[in-house]
Amino acid sequence: MSAQTLLSGGDKWYSYSGEIFGDVSAPATINMILIPNTGLRDSYVKIMPFFGALVSGGTGDVLGLEVKMDDVTIIRSQLTGGSGDIKDQFEYFDLFIPRQSKLEVISLNTSGNNTQIRGCNLIGYYL
Repeated sequence: MSAQTLLSGGDKWYSYSGEIFGDVSAPATINMILIPNTGLRDSYVKIMPFFGALVSGGTGDVLGLEVKMDDVTIIRSQLTGGSGDIKDQFEYFDLFIPRQSKLEVISLNTSGNNTQIRGCNLIGYYL
């Protein structure tokens, strides 16, 4: 999991997970980004998830995304009965993050797509 990194201008920050995937014993959620404290300024954040092609599994095996702020789920999106290719459904999410918030981005998956590649990029703009 990646941490928050300040850009050189001091008015923006970013975080990214890189490619993440599980194995056959992976749980139903995989943590991608965890920022324990977003800092002393409010932020406007763009979350850009990405997903690889379905390796195996059936029409019910789909990835999803959960975003938590201070341990409260504020976004939870997971398709049902799809083909596993959800790229078109998840271009990005925009949200407001109050100062000193804990921010988590979590991948949701079903048993048939544990090995499917997924990840997340995030950019925050201080307000």
